[in-house]
Amino acid sequence: MVGRLVGVPPLVEEKATKQAVLERISSVSLIHFTAHGNAERGEIALSPIPTPNSGNAIPPQEAYMLTMADVSRVKVRAKLVVLSCCHSGSGEIRAEGVIGIARAFLGSGARSVLVALWAIPDSATEKLMGQFYEHLIEGESASESLHQAMKWMRKKRLEQNVWWASFTLIGDDVRLEFDKQRQDSVRTCIS
Repeated sequence: MVGRLVGVPPLVEEKATKQAVLERISSVSLIHFTAHGNAERGEIALSPIPTPNSGNAIPPQEAYMLTMADVSRVKVRAKLVVLSCCHSGSGEIRAEGVIGIARAFLGSGARSVLVALWAIPDSATEKLMGQFYEHLIEGESASESLHQAMKWMRKKRLEQNVWWASFTLIGDDVRLEFDKQRQDSVRTCIS
């Protein structure tokens, strides 16, 4: 859905490997993850690279888990990173704040990170993200887009508040620029 809205073919399923993500992460202005997140550190589970003769063996975590260390080793130039993953705002609590994957993105150069503070169901997240991107593509700031998406969810009473209210924006209140044609097609698509 997000790829269609912003006009970029996404990395999905077996193409969304840790290697593929790390190769592309430093060259884009918008990063969106829809995946499972680690409840303790917010780290993100991606697709493992299939290995010959592996059968049904579970690969080691370093083969598919995007960690804080991985993100810290790359230069991120994204204005906005959307971590649409359960617990993506989690981390170790220290004197300097929460140390997790969201902070790693900020430390690597991202200007803003949208995170989820607790587990969230896919259906509510999909509705919220659809509204969020509609407003973002229309030129509204990330915080206003999130506000409008949450307001829409409350108004429609589609899901319980706890299922979508975990999203919070960390960092700068950024705006992304999309071409006029993209804005018109999003309005048509979502209306």
